[in-house]
Amino acid sequence: MENNQFGLFATATAQIHDAPANGGAIQGVPFIEKITFHLVRLEDGVILDEKVFHNDFINLTNNMGVFLYDDLLAIVSLRYQTIHILQIRESGNLVDVRAIGSFCHEDDELFLNSNSQVENSLQQNLPNQGNFFLSGIKQRLLSFIFRGIWNEETDQIVRIQCLKKKFYFHFQDYVDLIIWKVQFLDRHHLLIKFGSVDGGVSRNADQHPAFFAVYNMETTEVVAYYQNSADELYFLFEQFCDHFHATSRNSMYMNFISSHSNNIHALEQLRSIKNKAGSFSQFVKKILASLPFSCQSQSPSPYFDHSLFRYDEKLISATDRHRQSTDHPIKFISRRQPRTSKFKIKPGPEAGSMDGRTKRISSFLFHPFLPLALSIQQTLFLQPAVVNIHFRR
Repeated sequence: MENNQFGLFATATAQIHDAPANGGAIQGVPFIEKITFHLVRLEDGVILDEKVFHNDFINLTNNMGVFLYDDLLAIVSLRYQTIHILQIRESGNLVDVRAIGSFCHEDDELFLNSNSQVENSLQQNLPNQGNFFLSGIKQRLLSFIFRGIWNEETDQIVRIQCLKKKFYFHFQDYVDLIIWKVQFLDRHHLLIKFGSVDGGVSRNADQHPAFFAVYNMETTEVVAYYQNSADELYFLFEQFCDHFHATSRNSMYMNFISSHSNNIHALEQLRSIKNKAGSFSQFVKKILASLPFSCQSQSPSPYFDHSLFRYDEKLISATDRHRQSTDHPIKFISRRQPRTSKFKIKPGPEAGSMDGRTKRISSFLFHPFLPLALSIQQTLFLQPAVVNIHFRR
């Protein structure tokens, strides 16, 4: 919001695995009995509004299942395959805008239920369990794929052969795709990642085939579709990476995130990785695995500006995620004076770890523009985390 007066927080009960797929739920997806989103006024901590989901599964880890863009909030229900779009009003209310999944237009359900035969058919058949109707978003996706293959050829016989090979042969695979993750590209377009059920709930989703679709919420049309190994999507990502970061118009400093689209040093680093890759296809999959971006996953801190500093990205970077920790301080080297270490950051105890065999991971939180950072070092054996505050003297 423009005046930064609200904070959005989420709480959830424990996951329940091996849950029955009732009421249109996807088989194989666990559920959480209660997930609550709290809209809090930061000035006094008062909870102004709440949005509650029951017996659902929303991936809250690293904001995987949630994306905030200005006053719009997208919440992905993996269990019921629905993208909930909410708006945060200045009055402090969470207002439902639309739900994308079984239906795309607001009046789709009313239109279908106006026909009694369709209504009876919908009541007798549950989604993804042999019923005649696919969800609205799946219909849009299949139609786009079909039309794309249809338009590839002008000869009718060749066209039919292509459809058999590229569409009908893989039809069930397309039908079985589920929504993994979503991000806003702007106020009207979503980047949606589709994949298998196993990949949607796995921590190693990168190993599973995936597909990307650009969806226009206003027209309810799929306007682009790519596999996660598509060269075309990679080259778009390489040249226009900043367009994949849907930054708020009210947060000016978020426009200064260093990327290979706006920084020659970051671009050289990316191309170096590409040149060292054994397979270009595997390299593309690895790079595109970061899409869709998670909300608030990139730090705009000037200390991560590749034009100012050089650092080991295996140990620290602008991307918010856990990294392997070492006993050695992380050095930030000046770009203008290549041999000059401007400052160091050392996570963990000041004296270092007594047990060198214990595996430690660290995460970092930098202030958007002030010389202030937090480091959190954890071990895998439930020992207390070590939190350090780093600031410029």
